[in-house]
Amino acid sequence: MKMVALVTVVLFGLLCCPRWSVAFQTIASPQLTSVCKPSWRSSPIVRSMGLLDDMKLVFGEEGKKKREEKRQREIDEQEAIQREILERRRNPEKMQQYFDDRKERLKKFTEDRDVYKFQNKVEKGYDPLTDWKRLCEEGKIKVGEDVKRDESSARLGSEGLQDVRVDERMPYIDQGYVEEKKQSDDPLGQLFGNLFGKK
Repeated sequence: MKMVALVTVVLFGLLCCPRWSVAFQTIASPQLTSVCKPSWRSSPIVRSMGLLDDMKLVFGEEGKKKREEKRQREIDEQEAIQREILERRRNPEKMQQYFDDRKERLKKFTEDRDVYKFQNKVEKGYDPLTDWKRLCEEGKIKVGEDVKRDESSARLGSEGLQDVRVDERMPYIDQGYVEEKKQSDDPLGQLFGNLFGKK
């Protein structure tokens, strides 16, 4: 029981107090003591930040300052957007330019969506995979590594998220893919199917 309490205290100290981690390193490796001679105030060993230090960064003065800066940045961005809207409403040329840009964006979006009409095509013997492969070769459909990634979302070795849902670009999304079976492939299933009236 005493051993468990001692281990708990040491672990808590290592997490929360950088000074303890320096002292523990000194106790754990006596050869370090003779070379480095660490003291409580200054040490050549790089001190690791503890859990409480991390919380101070978030909830302390520095964290408050960063949150306030971020909030102010967001307010400035929204005010700039609002000023642009007001200016556009006063200036007929800018308003016309806005509508033209919007119409162009809508046209491009519609053209991009029309590429995927083959997904809804239902005909006997038609396989959407053939059209999908052709459109991929033409460069009209981009999937996988061809799609640009958002670098700001890169974390822990990830290259970042993609702005699109890749599954929406696959050939069988609207109808699914079911492997066709020959009658002789599943005789037991065929027997039970016939018993219960299934074809």
